[in-house]
Order: sequence, then C-alpha cells, then structure tokens
Amino acid sequence: MTTDKPHLSGSRDPRFALGQSIGLAAFVWGYPLVETFRTCRLQVLATAGERVAWKASIDQLHHVQRPSTAEDRDVVTPANDLLYSTGWINLANGPRYLHVPSSIKHQGRYFVLALYDNWTNNFENPGLRTSPPAGETVLLLGPDTRSDFVAPPGCRVVRSPSNLVWMIGRIVVGTGEDVAKAQALQADIRLEAAAGTDRGELPDAVSHWVGAPQDSVAALQERPQDALAIAGAFFTNLCQCLGESHPPASDEGIADWFTRGKLVPGKAFSWDWLDAPLRAGLQQGLEDGVALLISASRSHSARPWAAHFGLGVYGTGYLTRALTAYKGLGALASNEAVYAMGDFDAHKQALTGQHRYLMRFEAGDLPPVDAFWSITLYDADRFLYANPLARYSIGDRTPHLQRDPDGGLTLQISHSAPQETSNWLPAPTESFYLILRMYCPRDEARTWRIPALDRVATEIQA
Repeated sequence: MTTDKPHLSGSRDPRFALGQSIGLAAFVWGYPLVETFRTCRLQVLATAGERVAWKASIDQLHHVQRPSTAEDRDVVTPANDLLYSTGWINLANGPRYLHVPSSIKHQGRYFVLALYDNWTNNFENPGLRTSPPAGETVLLLGPDTRSDFVAPPGCRVVRSPSNLVWMIGRIVVGTGEDVAKAQALQADIRLEAAAGTDRGELPDAVSHWVGAPQDSVAALQERPQDALAIAGAFFTNLCQCLGESHPPASDEGIADWFTRGKLVPGKAFSWDWLDAPLRAGLQQGLEDGVALLISASRSHSARPWAAHFGLGVYGTGYLTRALTAYKGLGALASNEAVYAMGDFDAHKQALTGQHRYLMRFEAGDLPPVDAFWSITLYDADRFLYANPLARYSIGDRTPHLQRDPDGGLTLQISHSAPQETSNWLPAPTESFYLILRMYCPRDEARTWRIPALDRVATEIQA
C-alpha cells in the first residue's frame, strides 16, 4: 500500500523514524478506541442514507427484533442466531440502572448483556450465566462518579473503566414461534437513568467526529491516494477520543510518548504543526499499521482453525485487541464464549467458493458447550454472505439437520447447492472465512480439536 508523499526526501532524517514509529504504534494501540467512538457515532447519529440496523439515541436501548442478515452493515461479523439489543451509555451524564431479566420467567433461554468500555474490554456480563435466576438490577457508575454516591438497596454496583459504555445484549433465537419468545425477553431488558441525570448528552468525540464514518482500514484500502487525509482524520479523532478516555495505568507511558508526534489527548491535531520529516513519518507509520493489521488478520501458519481464549479482556495485548476490533468488534470474554477462526482447509489452502468442503463431527464429539454452538460464514468484507437460501450459519439449533448413520454430523460448505440442503452452508464464489462460536464453553473447549474442512471437489475453474 503506497501513496506519494511530498516530503519523502526527509525520510532518512531521524525525525522521520520517530514519526513512523509513533504512527504505527498509535494506530495499533488507538484503533479499538477510535472504532468504538466511530461505531457509536454511526449508530447514534445515523443519517437517512446510512444502512444502520442498530440505531439508538444515547442512553437508550434499541432492540433488533430479527436476526442479522447480509443487509446489516454497521457492525462486522454479526452472529445470525441471536437477537441483539444494543445501547450506548454515557456515564458522564450520570449513573444508569440496567435491569436484567429473570431466567426463570424465560425458561432458561440463553442471554448475556455484555458491557464494553471504550477500549473494547468486556468488563462485565450480566445474564443467564452470572445473574441470579430471578434477575437483578445493575447500577452502572462511571470512573468519575463521586465516591459518596449511595446505591439503592438491592442493586449490584458495577463501576465502568470508562464513561462511554457499549451494551450488546445477545439472546439466542430460533425460528417460527421462538422469535416471539426471544422478543419477550428483549422487552424485559431496561435501562433507566438515576434521578436528575437524564441529560442525554453525547461525548464530544462523537458529536465532533472528523471525516466520513468509515473504518480507516477499509478507507485506506479503497483510496490509497487519500492516505494523508485518512491519516489526518484518524489522528484527529484519536486525540479527541483520548480527551474523553482514561488510559489504563499501564498505558500512561506510551500515551505520553505519542505526544512527541503531537498526538495530545483532548488537543487539536494538525499536519501544519509538524515538520516535513515528522509529518511524512507519521503518515507512513499509519500506513504500516494498517498493513500490519491486515497481515496479522491472516494465519501465516495456515492452521485450519485458530481458537482464541484471550479475547474480551486484553491488558497490554494491543495487537490482539486491534485485530479483534478489526475482525470482530465486541467480542465476549472467553468465560462467556470462545471464538475460533477458520480460514484454511485440512490441506492448509485458503477457503474459497471455487471448492466444495465437508466438515465432519464424529459421534459424541460436538463442540463442548453448556449453551449452544454455531458456525457462521463471512464474505471477504467481514459481513454475512447474501445467498438464495438466506442461511448464514449452521449449528446445534439448526432445524432438520441430518445425522450420519453412525451418529456423527457432516456439514457441507460450497457455492452451488447440493442435492440435499439440510446440512449445507452456502458460500460465495471467491474467498470466505468461518467463525465457530461456543457459548458457555466447558473447560474441555481449550483442548477440544475442531474438525478441519476437507476439500472434496472443485466447483469452479479459476
């Protein structure tokens, strides 16, 4: 990925190297933060021309009452066997009460109300696994809420690491009459402002967002000739987001180092304030960071499946955090769900719709979960693939799955439909990837071997 830079004559200057190192590190470190505020802006301030399914005002919940389809484009890698409830909560406006439904009333249906800070850490998960069967009320306090705030009796107090909180409610859903039952659970999820704190003000970084509400990685891939403007918008938004964020104590040193490149929390950013070598280096660093993220998102060992047990809570795992924001923004912590990425077949060849694949689970060897599991297929753009069957995922709750004579289960992934479609997951003609999700994973999920996809035929000649 290259672009003409007017100041590359100064690239041997040590200040170019300084800018390049700051630009790369600031992009990887700050990408999840910027993506959080960008997604908030997209959903809270969506215009009529933007296709947004998860639209809601600040400090209000929005219930999406149908599973995600290929039409939904505001959050990458959505699951297709869930109803989502979402809400952007600004605790700078004051404390908020989150009312968690009773699992008894809803007959043990799986749900989780995942809470994320503005660095994408999944810091709390009220729901079926963790909340009392009769439900509960969670009082959310921001990092700046005064310490003498008195919580009402019966509330569980949770202090968020950041003022901006993203709640993503996930409710398992089937078909037919089951949809209405899942919607009934949705209706029991409520968000309520503490008395006198219903101002509903947006974070400044959301209301003063700079540039188009587009992922900077996608923007740079589509318009490499606009790298300077894309980098400028990213760094501007990063400074604004940092002005409303509390970096963890472990990150204070790196945040201070970024100020050497004029990336100052809460301060305006302008290319005009940088000398030519520093400016060229900072731009090159962002381009390098984007290239690193794209490269790291692909398995270089070509393993058929790569399971991740460190998502949701990242600490200083900056690249993992950025990769997750890029390929699966809003991942759950591994005690709630385990995700496995499938990019290659059993012969270490990249998955493509030019071939037909089989994936067989031996009898008694299905994914080890206490809730449910599913495999979802994504097109190369990280969204669901539009297909005539409108089937985007397949799993233990898929109707009419056919077992093998010995009790095993064989799934078929291909572009063209097989004669029997009960166990078929449609694929595009070109590259795609899979995500296996295991909700409420058992301990043995860490050692369980995921069956590789076996290529059995070539469908399309390249």
